[in-house]
Formats: sequence, structure tokens, C-alpha cells
Amino acid sequence: MAIGMLKGGMTQSCVSKEIGANIRTIRRWWENHMKGIALDNTPGRGRNKSLPKIAKIIISKSLNKKQQSTRKLTQRLKRNGITVSHMTVQRYLKTTIGAKSYKRPLMPRLSPKQKENRLTFCKERLKWTVEDWRRVLFSDESPFEVFHTRNRQNDRIWTRDRTSITPHQKVKFPSKLHVWGLMSYTALSDLHIIPQGRTVTTEYYIE
Repeated sequence: MAIGMLKGGMTQSCVSKEIGANIRTIRRWWENHMKGIALDNTPGRGRNKSLPKIAKIIISKSLNKKQQSTRKLTQRLKRNGITVSHMTVQRYLKTTIGAKSYKRPLMPRLSPKQKENRLTFCKERLKWTVEDWRRVLFSDESPFEVFHTRNRQNDRIWTRDRTSITPHQKVKFPSKLHVWGLMSYTALSDLHIIPQGRTVTTEYYIE
């Protein structure tokens, strides 16, 4: 079909988009056609789509270990003489093993003293009732950007015409607003705007 399209006057780029094949593949097919090599007789050039037993063992042992992307696993298999694509590895992890890829969650690094203080706090309130917690005030502070930059990976628009997309205006140095507030079981406080350049120290917090 691709050769017929090329003979009909279509460019290699158009044929690539039409049938969903890589343009380098289209170019290779055309070059083989011009040399008189039939596509059916072209020896396979792709990677193996099935995994040998040793590869499955290596992949299975990588579960729950850090820095184990499918590309790194593919390189590791290659060093062991097994050539497969990272998509084959990914498909095996998903469909056969039932694993999913996750990013490592972030958490603040705590010193031994901070860990001890948190454990003490929890132990002292281990037997608190709902009524005890209703008498607690929870407070927090947070900065907000006036012109927040969206996550471009998620801010996508499906369209047939790219020129119809309205650009998102970006501010090089967006202004920030630092606010503080608290809440209780029964009510919320008004937001307190912290002045620009002011550091929230213990004294300022108490005020």
C-alpha cells in the first residue's frame, strides 16, 4: 500500500502520516523497492517481541527497586545478551506481572530530634477523643502566585487547527501573595496577608 501511494505521487512524509509508519521506514521501503527487493522478502530488523525466561527473571527481580525505568531495564537486558524494546518490557510488567509505574513520593527530611518530637506528640495524644480534637485550632501559611504558570504537560487542547489555540500569557517574575489562616471544628478565620519581605518568626506568629 505504501509503495502504491508513493508511485501515485504522494510524498514520503504524507505516506508516513497516512499509514502511521515512521518516515525512515517508508524511506527504507522505497529504497528497497527501487533496488528490486520485495518487502515480503526483507529480513526482520526489529527487536524480539517475546521475552526469554532469563529476561523475565531479571525483570521480576527489579520490582520495588529504585531507578528501574523500562529503558534502564532494556539496557540491563542488552548487557546480558537479550535485545528487546523498552515497550516489550513495559508490556510484560503491565499485562503479565500486573505492575504499574509510580514516581517516588517526596517527603521532608527530618532530623532525629524532629522524629523524636513527633513521636512524643503522637503518644501524648494517643487517647484523645473527638471532643478533645474539637478544641484544637489548626493553622497554616502558603504562598500564591498571582499569575500562576500551568503544568504544560496537563494543559492540552485537542484541535485540528493549531492556529486556533489561544496562547497562555506568561509573566517572567510573577507576584506572590503570602497568606496565613486557621480553622477549628466550628469556624474558619479570615486570611491574614503577610507583608512582602516579612519573615514569619515565632514572635510574629504569636502576634
